Amino acid sequence: MGSDIRKFVNPKFLGGIDVLLMRDLFARHFAGADQPFSFDAEPGEIRNRMAEYFAKPITEWSEGLVADLHRVAEVGTAEGMQLVLNEARRQGVALYPEEAFDASDPAPARHEPKHVALHAYLNHPRLFEAAADFQALRAPTAMAEFRGPQRDVGADLTDEASAAFKAAIVKLFAQDLQGDYCRLGPYEEDGEINLVVSHGAPVTTTPVVAGDGERIITLRAVKYAALRYAPYEGLLRIGGVPKAQQAEVAAIFAEHILGRPGFFAGKDARDLYTLDPIAAFGPDFAFRHAFDDRILEVRIVAAAADFFAEDEDGNWRHVRSWESKDPSGGALRHFKGSEVRFGRGWRLGEITFRVFFRSDAKQPAKVTVRLKPPGTLAFRRTRFEKAIHALVARNGLEKDRDADLVVEAAE
Repeated sequence: MGSDIRKFVNPKFLGGIDVLLMRDLFARHFAGADQPFSFDAEPGEIRNRMAEYFAKPITEWSEGLVADLHRVAEVGTAEGMQLVLNEARRQGVALYPEEAFDASDPAPARHEPKHVALHAYLNHPRLFEAAADFQALRAPTAMAEFRGPQRDVGADLTDEASAAFKAAIVKLFAQDLQGDYCRLGPYEEDGEINLVVSHGAPVTTTPVVAGDGERIITLRAVKYAALRYAPYEGLLRIGGVPKAQQAEVAAIFAEHILGRPGFFAGKDARDLYTLDPIAAFGPDFAFRHAFDDRILEVRIVAAAADFFAEDEDGNWRHVRSWESKDPSGGALRHFKGSEVRFGRGWRLGEITFRVFFRSDAKQPAKVTVRLKPPGTLAFRRTRFEKAIHALVARNGLEKDRDADLVVEAAE
């Protein structure tokens, strides 16, 4: 963690960052005479003083300053800057006043992602928090999914319900020594409810060089849990939460936000996907995607099959696995020349497929998806997320209470 901050607060950063922003950042953690150095000097001299301060062992930095820099570093990327700009437009916020622009400078330092992130963090905290939340929503590649027994179950995001949810989440995370800090960021998008929970991470110890020896410092960063709920499906997706806590988080959401205790506790709540249609069709299976003209091609680049045999007690046990990989898309077809015969003790355990979408760039946009029943559909969340779910459903690989879609795929 210490090395990560040193990479962020590097000489390039210190040489180009607005010294007034750094003055405001230091003012958050030092009062008056406690300042490690004075900002009353020429910009060049101030930069030298900052360089001297950050050249010291991290153990001598303000812990609050370190925590702030970690948060800024998370959003201080090209992707993070775009989220900040998008949120500024949504909130109608002028990130920089017009008089701050110098038309003679075609590449002002204030347009650099790290600079924009620090500016937003200090001057537009609500905007920064929203950008960090949306980054957290995009981050999980594999989200745990829970489906309730009913559709069209609305969520209650009133202050009272949110406070009860927050209190329960804090109690849960505190059990894993993650502190009692917690902030909720609710957002609605395309009929879905997105809830980002910012909370304390477990304490991290970091060895740093101090003088002639090594010292250990402890830090507690901020982690994000992302919850996405689709009322029309009764489907909850959870990312950024340890597997051992996912069911508990779903239960807390059901009780306090849905007002339906036990809504995600059914035996079929995690039974969402199947590879049976592929196994039934055989190695020549190919995804049908004509329903979406944005999809150019779907390649099955990896597949894994497992062989089970019945023992003397009548129990089925796993004997061996057979894995096939082919970036050209022929992973399933390789089973033809192997010992794998679906329906004779062999089961298709998982597949990985790559979807190519039309894009404005020279090359198609690619999304790689891993599907492993009963509950894993893992891919980096992109603007094509709904298209991926539709592709899976229309090919009969999603267990849906509404059988019409499966029938359509079969036809």
